[in-house]
Amino acid sequence: MDIQWMLAVAILLPLIAGILVFLIRHYQTRGLIVILTAVALIVNSIYFLKLGLPTEFTPTNEVWGTIITVLDYAILLFYIYAGLSLKNWLVLIFALTQIIPLAWWEFSAGASKALETITPAFMIDQLSVVMVLIISIIGSLICIYAIRYMKDHEDHKELARSRQSRFLFWLVMFLGAMNGLVLANNLLWLYFFWEVTTLCCFQLIAHDLTKEAINNGARALWMNSIGGTAMIAAMIYIYFNSGQTVEYLTLQSIVESGGTVAFLLLPVALMCFTGMIKAAQMPFQNWLLGAMVAPTPVSALLHSSTMVKAGVYLVLRLAPAFNPVLGVTVAICGAFTFFAASVLAIAQTTGKRVLAYSTIANLGLIVACAGIGTDLAMAAAILLIIFHAISKGLLFMCAGTIEHQIWSREIEDMEGLAEKAPLTTFITIIGMLSMFLPPFGMLLGKWVALEASYAVPLAAVLFVLASAVTMVFWAKWLGRLLQVTPRLGRKIESLSLSYSVPLWSLVAGIFAFGIGVAPVFKNFVQSAVSCVATGNVTSVVALDGMVKGWNLVLPKAAAATEVIGSYPVWPLFIVFAVAIVLPLLFISLKPQELRPVYMCGEQAGDVDTDEWYCAADVKTKLQLGGYYYKDAIGEEAINPWVYVIAIALLVIMFGVVGVSI
Repeated sequence: MDIQWMLAVAILLPLIAGILVFLIRHYQTRGLIVILTAVALIVNSIYFLKLGLPTEFTPTNEVWGTIITVLDYAILLFYIYAGLSLKNWLVLIFALTQIIPLAWWEFSAGASKALETITPAFMIDQLSVVMVLIISIIGSLICIYAIRYMKDHEDHKELARSRQSRFLFWLVMFLGAMNGLVLANNLLWLYFFWEVTTLCCFQLIAHDLTKEAINNGARALWMNSIGGTAMIAAMIYIYFNSGQTVEYLTLQSIVESGGTVAFLLLPVALMCFTGMIKAAQMPFQNWLLGAMVAPTPVSALLHSSTMVKAGVYLVLRLAPAFNPVLGVTVAICGAFTFFAASVLAIAQTTGKRVLAYSTIANLGLIVACAGIGTDLAMAAAILLIIFHAISKGLLFMCAGTIEHQIWSREIEDMEGLAEKAPLTTFITIIGMLSMFLPPFGMLLGKWVALEASYAVPLAAVLFVLASAVTMVFWAKWLGRLLQVTPRLGRKIESLSLSYSVPLWSLVAGIFAFGIGVAPVFKNFVQSAVSCVATGNVTSVVALDGMVKGWNLVLPKAAAATEVIGSYPVWPLFIVFAVAIVLPLLFISLKPQELRPVYMCGEQAGDVDTDEWYCAADVKTKLQLGGYYYKDAIGEEAINPWVYVIAIALLVIMFGVVGVSI
């Protein structure tokens, strides 16, 4: 397939499909369009693997540059309108801090003609192909999941007028914007796709039009607009400090500088800051937490394959242009977010907020690996991006499915779900275990990250502490799912194809990528590392993952002769299978062995009820609750300290850049 058509399918097809689903009000037809678009995106993303990489492409028709410029200003004018209509002055201020300098640079400063000569517009290499696969496959499955989810969502809310078409328009278009973002090389084109994702994010978070949804959407808009302002400042600084040329206005040229061009250090730090905001790194985590008010497909898309991955992608892409001091400060910023978000997750009583904090934490780990900057750290970052996208996409869709079964997001309300909805619970547990337990890929990524962290001892300490804390919040949630109260309740499970196909596809992906981690490492990760660890997309690093028998053997550094150990893939899966099967073979409870729970009082009704007559014959529901330690580690207790430390780290990051210039 021609590269021009492949880019058109990846970027423009979602826009066309979004317009169609917006115009068509027939539920089945709309769903069919989404499914066909998903299939096309998945097939097209696989074709990217057949390209001779790296591949450059610039449209021959200059009208595309004009279209993007016009759309840039249209988006920023909409931000101004949104700020005025919502009376949100932060949205208005940060829209103005983008549109005014951008217009001055392009028109008053006379740069518009020079900017039209930036080439290549797109750069397709191994890292961008990995990202396209994640976006197109996992993102498409989430869109399929959203077809039925939004129908159930609106049926429950009893809306007088359906808004499913509008929702699916922004959701599907989001995929095209993300594909454009990870393929863009021209910084102006990168900025355009970056702002499209911000616009889609705002629209999707505010979709339900409640006061909370609109306020949280506005917060996501102004926080991400800070990053847009930083990116514009970086581009203008580069232009004037390179003699008013466009020599360094591409990602490729910045990366290939290898951190040796002094004036590039500040714009690199600014763009890294932009990526950290998009990745919800502290102190900017609140926009992502606020996104939890949106329908679950939004959460799944933002947290797994798209919005937040754009942030870590940009930081990872820029890593070769860090100098050692900037790299260390970025690593510590990410490691602190990994630790603090993991601690805060323990105190959350809502399932989606636990998943949100877990996402923020893991993104912090990826940012830290980018800051460390060794081949091994880069390999860990790419492994984590792949496996986190699969597992967290599955978990968010599970959370949405559970919400539509019990109509609650609270973890305490999920008590005993294993009995009421065994299939959903099984899939959810697989997703949870894949985040921290062998033999799944996330554990491998964290192990490699820990091995790489020896270069920054403070980051290594935070890695260890955060990894231990991670076990706590997952175990607490698992306990609620598996806990059985006296009243078992009726079965509530009903999974349509729109739910079950995406869920089971990602379960299969977890096992397939876990079992096949060796070829994944050799064919995807190793080649992608060559794009970001050396600053030269055409070179190949010496990070050789070697398959010996049942083991994936990893080197300690670039020299493949020094190994850090091996990851025994097949034996771990065999042990996991035995651990699951053995209890089923030898432990079984017979109905006659079960006895009702006695609570020193009279049960209200049947023997399996969970209600009891207590003082004054008042019915009281039996409750078995978990500990959340809100007074000690809740948001009110530790957020002030988190903000102070996170802001201080950012000040230090820009301070060391200022000293280095």
